[in-house]
Amino acid sequence: MAYTHQDSTPEAIDPTTLSPLQLPSGIQSRFVDCSPSSLVFHILESLPQNLPPSGPKPKLIVCIHGFPELAYSWRKILPLLSAQGYHAVAFDQRGYGRTFSRRPLEASSFRPLNLIKDTVTLVNALGYTSVSCVVGHDFGAVTASLCGLARPDLFTSVVMMSHPTKGAPQSPLSTSPSYGSPSAAPTSGGDMEKALAELPRPRKHYKWYYCTPPSNKEMTQPTGSELHTFLRGYFHLKSADWDGNDPHKLEGWIATELAKMPRYYIMDLEDSMRQAVARDMANEKPETVSSLADRWLPDNELAVYVDEWGRTSFQGGLNWYRIQTQPEIAADVRAWSGAKISVPTVFVSGKQDWGTFQEPGAVEAMEGGKSVKHGLYRGTVLVDGAGHWVNQEQPERCVEQILRLASEVDDEAADKGVKL
Repeated sequence: MAYTHQDSTPEAIDPTTLSPLQLPSGIQSRFVDCSPSSLVFHILESLPQNLPPSGPKPKLIVCIHGFPELAYSWRKILPLLSAQGYHAVAFDQRGYGRTFSRRPLEASSFRPLNLIKDTVTLVNALGYTSVSCVVGHDFGAVTASLCGLARPDLFTSVVMMSHPTKGAPQSPLSTSPSYGSPSAAPTSGGDMEKALAELPRPRKHYKWYYCTPPSNKEMTQPTGSELHTFLRGYFHLKSADWDGNDPHKLEGWIATELAKMPRYYIMDLEDSMRQAVARDMANEKPETVSSLADRWLPDNELAVYVDEWGRTSFQGGLNWYRIQTQPEIAADVRAWSGAKISVPTVFVSGKQDWGTFQEPGAVEAMEGGKSVKHGLYRGTVLVDGAGHWVNQEQPERCVEQILRLASEVDDEAADKGVKL
């Protein structure tokens, strides 16, 4: 029995019976069944050509997508990595796409610890005991950073994209940890929501909107062409193609500073996300949007997202945001209180990406040794011609950084006589 990402409601269609995705040359999709103890993972992978059947396994790089994305978001990255000799794998995270469970899942299964467990389980099922680099974009960067924090023996380097980390909570602990940035805010979610609502132009934070019961239906319905219009707008507004993006450092986690961000982050109080996107897209010329998008997300590729989200709804992805309103679940990350990422780490983002600055102080925490151990942070790279979707907008530049870090780590291990 499959899982439809709606807490514990089974879906009517077994994902293994769906038509295969249309993928670029050099990429294949398959299911890795880790039941009954875990999920049935849907993965995309690219392997080096002409591998000898009896030779050693190629080194592994794991790529983890964000919201509202899929493993498909790495379609441009995977073949470039395998061309350099790596086994490159991306998977649909729990609650996303075609990854599913053979038994109903409880809402509590969407918790930080399972981000790590799912990734470790998949790596082991693929037959590996070491990962040259774990790469995460957006929400996937949360997964990647936690993997690097919790299992440095397995994940030997980390590339975060578009979502920096402040690291595990430091003592004294916050009374209401914020998932993804557990040590971040001096005010709790409720306090911030109140402060945003009291602004002269009343606002709300998108993450807390995603936690609300109506958000899934408001974002999913209606499907078809209207879902296509919404997702086209969402991807466009957060890309370098939208002239409204002028990201810069914010002075702190305070309402008047957060309100400087675009509507897709700090929404008007009464809007749904579809309405927030529609407000800014009303000023865009459809033909210009389509022309710009043809470079990195043409309609036939966007249709993959439209079809998948129309089938599953957004609830599986939104479940990960719910834990921000459930401190007892978010508090999983307290297991690493005071710890820092202890493997080589790089942060990559687009120059037009507000994601770099949405958690004030996160980049500085990495650069200053607060979330990544001194000497192991290998740099902040802001890529020209990219917004939030840097791995799709500028895949070659992303691959340069992944390969640079992975090869450095592999060379360092070889010098020390360590077998990865």
